[in-house]
Amino acid sequence: MRVTSRAATRPTRARWGARCVGLGLTTALAVTFGAGPASAEAGPQLLAEVAPVEYTAEVNPDCVDINGFTLEVDTDDAPVDGEVLNFSSGGEDGTITLGVTEGDQGQLLSFDFGVDSAFAAGAVIVKGSNNANVYDYRPTMAGQIEADETLHAPINPSGGFADLSHVAFCIVPDGDNT
Repeated sequence: MRVTSRAATRPTRARWGARCVGLGLTTALAVTFGAGPASAEAGPQLLAEVAPVEYTAEVNPDCVDINGFTLEVDTDDAPVDGEVLNFSSGGEDGTITLGVTEGDQGQLLSFDFGVDSAFAAGAVIVKGSNNANVYDYRPTMAGQIEADETLHAPINPSGGFADLSHVAFCIVPDGDNT
């Protein structure tokens, strides 16, 4: 029978503890980068409340893909300045009003939105070219937002923002307004 002193077991425990922590960090990084969205460059945050995360065409998401949001309200085509999206859920009516900023050559660069009702946006998907930027408001204090500004599509290969082609709002009940 082998007898070890307490002093001899501490370094072994410390090494195993360090190995377990290292394994946990390695696993977390592998899951984050391996299963996360493939991103070249989402672009700057500008005045938006949260930074965008870029998704490539292979995983171009819908609201259900982002934490199972069940109510999606979207523009069927490129958003139009002053466009109002009407929707209804659970006996409540809601509206989303868009303000679109155009570039010098008429391209749709960014937009602002406001939700007027007992609802808020949990996330917004901004599609342009083959990719999409997702503005996910769940990490914010309220986990949702009623208005935001300067949301944009990902950066295209020429270095500018891709032209907005489609916008989807992942809508949730707004606890502040209900």
